[in-house]
Amino acid sequence: MTDRTPPHRAPATALEAAAALDFDDEILAALSTPARPAPSAGASSYYAEDTFEALDIFRETLLNHSRFETLLQSLCEQVVAAIPGADMAGVTLLHHDSANPVTAACSDSRVVDVDTDQYTAAEGPCLEAARTGRIVCVRVGEVAVRWPTFASAVADIGVRSYLSAPLAVDSEHAGSLNIYSFDGHGFSDIDKVLVKMLVTSVEVAVWNSRHAIEAQEETAGLRQAMKTRGTIEQAKGIVMAVRGISPDAAFAALSEQSQRENTKLAVLAARIVDSAAANPRQER
Repeated sequence: MTDRTPPHRAPATALEAAAALDFDDEILAALSTPARPAPSAGASSYYAEDTFEALDIFRETLLNHSRFETLLQSLCEQVVAAIPGADMAGVTLLHHDSANPVTAACSDSRVVDVDTDQYTAAEGPCLEAARTGRIVCVRVGEVAVRWPTFASAVADIGVRSYLSAPLAVDSEHAGSLNIYSFDGHGFSDIDKVLVKMLVTSVEVAVWNSRHAIEAQEETAGLRQAMKTRGTIEQAKGIVMAVRGISPDAAFAALSEQSQRENTKLAVLAARIVDSAAANPRQER
């Protein structure tokens, strides 16, 4: 006769009861644990502390108004520290009218080898990013298709993922921040965003520094111009008094004398003022 025991009957033995309890506990424990998406194969995870520390260090470099070379070196080092899977980084700079790009900074000596192979082949992600002003993110397979000469030359170094972001330096130079990984799974959209943020920070720092220098030079030039103008006015007054002529005539006399001596008007004026100060007219 077929067993028709209801499925929800209580376990008949202590062994069955214990098994049921263990099973129920296992299910409840699993249901109470927040589900985590399974990471994709080879995906790198961000570690907040490492990323924040790298960003803090780079921020200090920016705030300290470091030299341009120091700024680029810090950029290379901290982008490697901040981005998972980034094994080394470098900065390429090239003159808009020149075929001679250079690696201005790098976190690893092997970067120079990778970059040099790109420069020699006149192709590759770092050059494309610098020339087009667009981010280039490729894996080794795509590199072999897009830049076969470069891919063949760099094959023995073992780089398998590339991320290059354009870096605007000034009107005469183009550049790129280049990140290399020995992992073949490539870089993520988050990596691109972080790299773009770091590059923009450098561009703003360079822009601010350049305009600060220009402002200082302009201020110095203005001060010198005011000083020179005052000296010329004094010299003009001396000539007016000596020759008894009008202001326009005195300025014309100074200009003519400047041409005869082939010397700057400001230099002539300073000489006249110094001479008058050293030899004051005796009152009669």
